[in-house]
Amino acid sequence: MKDVLANITMVERLDVNIHSELGRIYQLLETELAQLNPGCNQCGTCCNFTTFDHILYASSIEINYITRNVEVPDFNVADNVCPFLKDNKCSIRDFRTLGCRVFYCNPHYKEVLNDVYEKYYQKIRDLREKYTIQWRYLPFLNQLDEFKSKTTAAT
Repeated sequence: MKDVLANITMVERLDVNIHSELGRIYQLLETELAQLNPGCNQCGTCCNFTTFDHILYASSIEINYITRNVEVPDFNVADNVCPFLKDNKCSIRDFRTLGCRVFYCNPHYKEVLNDVYEKYYQKIRDLREKYTIQWRYLPFLNQLDEFKSKTTAAT
């Protein structure tokens, strides 16, 4: 039993370290985005993935960060809408993924933001290397649905 508690504590400590570093990466990104100023009218349409004909991908580190900090509501993957979209606003703004943070409706920034995404995506991948943790990079909604299914089955 003592070993189990020690492992839980170690895993939780690891999550705290990773999440703290991920938060710093996001802060650096926000500083860079503020300088670029691609503009956002906070309309929420970017959270309707069908509207922009895209699939939001996220790393397992980001999914863990979200699911450790907010409750994942019930949703249908087939709707292709972020389950955290409430009243056309992101209800988890502080915990949103890298893809959400760099996606802007303004087409003039598309190429620049792709480069910014790659730069910060690599920083997140570096966390995987630093902490030698499992890495998955899959569609966001599918990963959330998988998480939700596991937590529902556990209860």
